[in-house]
Amino acid sequence: MVDDVVAREVPLEVRFNGRTLARLMRLPGDEVLLAAGHCLSEGLISDREQLEFIRHRCGGYPEPFGERPSGGEGEGGPREPATGDLVEVEARTRHGAGREGTGGEADVTGIRVDSEARFPPGVIEKAPGFLIEGQEVFRATGGTHAAGIFNAAGEVLVIKEDIGRYSAVDKALGHLLLSGEPASDKGIVLSGRLFGEMVLKCARAGIPLVCSISAPTARGVEVGRETGVTLVGFLRGSSFNVYSHPERIGAP
Repeated sequence: MVDDVVAREVPLEVRFNGRTLARLMRLPGDEVLLAAGHCLSEGLISDREQLEFIRHRCGGYPEPFGERPSGGEGEGGPREPATGDLVEVEARTRHGAGREGTGGEADVTGIRVDSEARFPPGVIEKAPGFLIEGQEVFRATGGTHAAGIFNAAGEVLVIKEDIGRYSAVDKALGHLLLSGEPASDKGIVLSGRLFGEMVLKCARAGIPLVCSISAPTARGVEVGRETGVTLVGFLRGSSFNVYSHPERIGAP
């Protein structure tokens, strides 16, 4: 008998403007990024300026982002121990809480990515390599998905892992959102399939190029075409397939 290393799966509740938005099973870490990215990719917010504050409560003290609620003792009010894994998001938006979880037909109404960025084939071909290099948990466990964001010059902004493909993408998008970096010149590379809801998440964030080492679905291709996203699949070695908006691939 030998010991093995496995990825942890821990629940997290995300509340948006006081209402439960989602209950996620995720790899611990980057909870604020996950919540921010989830709100962005689900279409509840569209930019960083809409966020008023984010508080992470995980069996200890709240860890805020942005402005904390006023009142109470000390800066931003009392810091009371939390009772569980919870991220609270307050945002200036007309939306309430969205649906819980994912699934169903991807609605692309009103979503369009307008970007003049062009990505050289050599930059795209290198994306799987840096994605694998950044998957520390995967190398130890073999049990995570990953998402990495890069720019047209081939510079890597972030690589995030999670047990769920949605949460890996949301963590990466949350990092992009909170960093203040524009999305219009960024590509994202994924470890899983390019299905409709996944492509739509990236389109809502304004990402013009979505790549994967795996295959797209028919609905994923449709969403790419309808939202203006360049979709690249079967990205392996020096070859890849382009399924939508190929005009973005080439020398700047």
